[in-house]
Amino acid sequence: MDSNLAVGCTEPVAVAYAGAVAGKYVTGNIENIQLIVSKNIYKNGKSVIVPNTGESGLQLAAAVGVVGGDYTKKLLLLEFITKEDLENAKKLLKEDKVSLAYADVSPDVYVNLVVNTDMEKIEVEIKNDHDNVTAVVVNGKKVFSGEKNTGINKTNHMSDITFEDLCQIVDDIPVSELEFLKEGIDCNFKAADTGLKNKNGLNLGTHLSNMKGLSMDSVMETRILTAAAADMRMGGGVCPIMTSGGSGNQGIGVIIPTVIVAKHEEVEEEKMLRALWLANVVNKYVKIYSGKLSGMCGCAIGAGVGAAAGITWMLGGDSTQIAASCNYMFANLAGMLCDGAKDTCSLKLSTCASEAVLSAYLSVGGFAVRPSVGIIGKDIDETIRNVGRLSKEGFKEVDKVVLDIIK
Repeated sequence: MDSNLAVGCTEPVAVAYAGAVAGKYVTGNIENIQLIVSKNIYKNGKSVIVPNTGESGLQLAAAVGVVGGDYTKKLLLLEFITKEDLENAKKLLKEDKVSLAYADVSPDVYVNLVVNTDMEKIEVEIKNDHDNVTAVVVNGKKVFSGEKNTGINKTNHMSDITFEDLCQIVDDIPVSELEFLKEGIDCNFKAADTGLKNKNGLNLGTHLSNMKGLSMDSVMETRILTAAAADMRMGGGVCPIMTSGGSGNQGIGVIIPTVIVAKHEEVEEEKMLRALWLANVVNKYVKIYSGKLSGMCGCAIGAGVGAAAGITWMLGGDSTQIAASCNYMFANLAGMLCDGAKDTCSLKLSTCASEAVLSAYLSVGGFAVRPSVGIIGKDIDETIRNVGRLSKEGFKEVDKVVLDIIK
């Protein structure tokens, strides 16, 4: 399901992790750090706050990782950055020793970080997954080479199954294999609580919770708490988040709405955990076609769709109703673009999460959009393929324009 704990936006975290791996081999004085990333990592690392720094930027993430990152912490490493680490990193930036560029052609997730010192040259490559180190080269000698067998861009068994298969499998997963999701629930709701108590990011969750006259139903509670968790995360908070499909925001968008509906409907724990499994897997299933990172908002076409599927199943919906809820989400939100990770992600994420709840209730009540209209296909699998094509072909040009605007 590509679900792990992470502190901070996973794109700058991946850069910091590459830096930490390189830092393990540094013995001399750092002369420069050269960073090349994929376009999507560049976009998502441009404006989001790096935890424990109060500032944004991939160059800062790289420098912090090299001088103070503990590579053994992987995607949690930014939680342990100290003031001294930050001062040393800023010194490198002030001396203009950290360069940044993006690759014209690369996997969606790609980081190449080179550290030159007066004693050695170290190169680290991350590819396909945010914590997937594929090569470490020190002074021209490859000291590590490998790739874990989970890259979303690789052909894997999920591309050989249908959406209907996923809906059938959910009943057969041993509940013991779903216990880890409880930690994700605790972490993501703690992040929401922190976002409400502290001023983080856009502070949307707090503003929504303070509005008078709002009915605190499952839709509005979802909107408030997903916004608050995203405020915390995009604002540089240090609460760990359980990711979905490699994204922390998508982990928030999958877990929080599903658990809130389970609470309101008094759903038993095992059924809720199975719904979370389906939500996570549908999110990843969509990304086989759309790409792990793209010009389309992953919270809309991935996490929102996954949450809609999981909640509909949890409410007793059959495979036809589950497909209807997903088609609702695609018809409603597929045009939402990704213009980079930043504080305003809480707007998009909270919209997608609350719409997922609404779509589930509508679908179990018999509502469905017509097939073969616009991007909606004759069945849900065709819709997902259509959205994948739109993401990879259509939004490819949109991404270029967005990059040109923000660079």
